[in-house]
Amino acid sequence: MPAPVLRTLAICDLVDSTAFVERLGDVRSAEILRRHDRLARDLIVRHGGREIDKTDGFLILFDRPIHAVAFALDYQRELRALGAKETVPLAARIGIHVGDVVSWENTPADVARGAKPIEIEGLVKPTAARIMSIARPGQILLSGMASALAQRAGAELGTGVQVRWRAHGNYRFKGVPEAVYVCEVGETGIAPFKAPTWAGKAHREIPWWRRPGMLAVEAAIAIAAVAVPAYLSLRSPPAIAFAARDWVVVGDLANLTGEVRFDAALQSAFRIGLEQSHYVNVLADLKARDTLKLMQRDPEKTPIDRKTGSEIAIRDGVRALILPSVAEIGGRVRVTAEVVDPRTQTTVYSESADGVGEDSVLPSLDKVNAQLRVRLGETLAMVTRESQPLERVATKSLDALRTYSLGAKAYDRGDMKDAIAFFDQAIKLDPDFARARLWLSISYYNVEQFDEAAKAISQILKQPNRLMPRDVLFAEAWQTTMSGSQRLAIEKWKKMAQLYPDFFIASRLAAFFGWKYGNSFASDVIGFAQASISPQGQQTSIGERLLGILYLGDERYGEAEHHFTAINQTMGGGVMGDHARVFAAQRNFAKADTLLAASPPDVNPVLDFDRWRSSFTIALDRGDMTLAWSEMAEAETHFTESSSQFAWLHLNHFGLSALLGKERSSGIEAIVLNKAYGPDSARTAGIEYAHRQFAVLFRAYLAAHEGNVKTAEALLATGGPEPDRGDYPMLDRMRVIARAELTRAQGRPADAIALLKPELNGSELYLTHAALMQAYSANRDWQDARGEAQWLAAHRGRAYAEFSPQELLLPYNVMLSDLALLDQAEYSLKLADVPATRTALERFRAVWPHASERAVLAARVTTLQTALHESGLGR
Repeated sequence: MPAPVLRTLAICDLVDSTAFVERLGDVRSAEILRRHDRLARDLIVRHGGREIDKTDGFLILFDRPIHAVAFALDYQRELRALGAKETVPLAARIGIHVGDVVSWENTPADVARGAKPIEIEGLVKPTAARIMSIARPGQILLSGMASALAQRAGAELGTGVQVRWRAHGNYRFKGVPEAVYVCEVGETGIAPFKAPTWAGKAHREIPWWRRPGMLAVEAAIAIAAVAVPAYLSLRSPPAIAFAARDWVVVGDLANLTGEVRFDAALQSAFRIGLEQSHYVNVLADLKARDTLKLMQRDPEKTPIDRKTGSEIAIRDGVRALILPSVAEIGGRVRVTAEVVDPRTQTTVYSESADGVGEDSVLPSLDKVNAQLRVRLGETLAMVTRESQPLERVATKSLDALRTYSLGAKAYDRGDMKDAIAFFDQAIKLDPDFARARLWLSISYYNVEQFDEAAKAISQILKQPNRLMPRDVLFAEAWQTTMSGSQRLAIEKWKKMAQLYPDFFIASRLAAFFGWKYGNSFASDVIGFAQASISPQGQQTSIGERLLGILYLGDERYGEAEHHFTAINQTMGGGVMGDHARVFAAQRNFAKADTLLAASPPDVNPVLDFDRWRSSFTIALDRGDMTLAWSEMAEAETHFTESSSQFAWLHLNHFGLSALLGKERSSGIEAIVLNKAYGPDSARTAGIEYAHRQFAVLFRAYLAAHEGNVKTAEALLATGGPEPDRGDYPMLDRMRVIARAELTRAQGRPADAIALLKPELNGSELYLTHAALMQAYSANRDWQDARGEAQWLAAHRGRAYAEFSPQELLLPYNVMLSDLALLDQAEYSLKLADVPATRTALERFRAVWPHASERAVLAARVTTLQTALHESGLGR
């Protein structure tokens, strides 16, 4: 006996063939059946099948499920065309299964006696027959295994075939020991896409509560299903006071259809539809999951149902809970949403919409959302004006929606790699899915793939009608941010935060970019950051961190400490480096060291660089130069010369050496301009361009500060303004500083002062005051020079909190705040203010007791001590 082999079996059967012959007569029916058989046999050959048997239909053997599916689709299409041509109704049922087959060929003698040339046996044969038996006319049914294998190879069907797949659940067949998962494949307009029929030898496997013994209970439930909504709709309005901009929490969608594609897809679609409202605010799913964590429940395993959703609503100050569901009732798909009062967990009212088939679901969701919004108090005119169909503002593809929802979940848990993969796949499923493209751009930005982020966002605004109005504004602001128009980006984020005050992402970004690009620590920026940590906001730790930085920059140390402490308590120490800076700015280095010690180094030097930068800067700040320089030398061994970290180290080595009189390495221009910020980066645009130019301008400032006029001029020419590359306020500020420092070095301090003074508007760089101090000093304006030194010493929080690309200026700014004490002493001496000289010098020596180890500093200290001694006030 031959060994079993894995094959695919297809059985097709003409519907009502006996009645067909009776109606048309023997001759006419025979002619049509002969054409049918020729049609089928041509298709069998075309798709690599082998005819095994023939009665009213065919028994066909294929090597792979995809071949059987391709045959079945073509057969149903051409059978429909044949029936139209002959003006007679022709329909067929098809069943497909895959499994082990035993086959053998009959002898020529047996074939001569009427036997078939080939015989096959195996469980696959009766199973395929049972599957075929429950198919409706025109329906192609497959086993779950055959469907999975065929869908995996679905690309082989070609782009010209619009195929849909649908799952119908488990079926029990007589003679088949295990339940068979039955699926359907077909083309819209040809396949019925309805639940298969039940037969004497087949029935759907259903839970106990839907079996005959429970019919009475079902009847009662059915009556309640009609009576309860009727009661809710007819009774007087319930006591739930919902006002404009109140909040709702959306529970997990209850999918009662058995169609798994509905689960995540319709959950996302329902939220997107409701988020179009300017009247109703929807609590972010991430915020709801964060609240579950605070409730000590696993957010991945805890469904947001009536009880849990009500608890979340009460904790987060949310007015109502909405529970969406979808069910198949009487052959129609019904979408329902219940509005629940969290205090009593009772349904206040519900809205429903019915439709036929899968294609009706999204329009039904639109209808239910509109009805809900009106019931919650929004005017019908506003609903009509502000709403677009889900198929337009999202996608009509349920597969794309489902993939998008997986991307959103990955994004919420911080897994940008998976988020990018899912969003990208959603776009492949529907290239016009603008919302997926928007979040793809944001995900790319978060992993610093700025070119990819800019490319994704540029494509979105070519189709603004595919986004809801709020998302259009969001996309426009994001594109402006990506394109380099930073000044305009700040204004766009502020405008959006004002138009949508409960869209906390906009508030957070208005604050973030106001600080990052605008260098602002003003009250309006702080106000946006405060708005982003609303009890209903998601990812409030980001807003807390931003507030901590802003308060640090404003020297409001107590408030900064409060926000960093809150984050470290909830995140388990996620911002220890930032927190340590608050205490370092107040010269509480013991507390700063404790916080840094609680944040152990990462084994990956790139990931550890942020923590290391804080540690290195604080070592410098306390005057521990030996430790700081050894840490820098050790850090340099971890990075290649082409890395931004290596360039950061060498630029700071160069600048700090100039301040401290330490011997420095040569060739810094080549390192910076031809490696990390070299020819390749010179061609970049957007954020990467801004980072490169900022480094070039800082190097120009350092060269001018040392009196190296030619180098400064050459670097300034390289870092000149390029309007076509974007609008960067911070580059403009740095360019003014470098230009002023060069002007001073060229012997024109008054002109340098004239360049710098207009910059003093509260958003100037910390370095502006250092350059202005040097210009005043060169102009022998000792009073104003001392005033700038006092400003530098008094604004240590600003030195630690100010943004610069890759925090390039951080160590230099902090060192300036320390040396400003020595500058104060020197300018006070110039002003013959001996008491002030003594006080400033004592403060400096207390801050840096080992300053005499540096020759340049030792000489300055000795000069001051000698002058004080001669005045009779020295020690």
